[in-house]
Amino acid sequence: MTSGKPSKTHPVNQRPSNGNQVFSEMEQNELYRRGVKMLQERCKAIQKNNERIVHRLHVVKRLTKKRSREVEMLKNRLDRYNDNWRTAPQPLAVKLEECKAAE
Repeated sequence: MTSGKPSKTHPVNQRPSNGNQVFSEMEQNELYRRGVKMLQERCKAIQKNNERIVHRLHVVKRLTKKRSREVEMLKNRLDRYNDNWRTAPQPLAVKLEECKAAE
């Protein structure tokens, strides 16, 4: 016992006597119940997270549609005012030209 090795008196896979066998089956059933309960809780958490994601997708979809409508409205309004916005240089292109000129 002082060597630190486990004793070999009781094998791990040996079945207990009849009186203890009922108890071990009850313990095993309780372990299964706990496992099932943990899985159910995890499934509920995943489902709640999925519902949050779906809700966020709907919100983003609505925002995207709203932005597209506003852009179209702005384009139409600028066209009515005969603004030359379609031929104007884009701000990114202007910045790139400034950078090239500075070099």
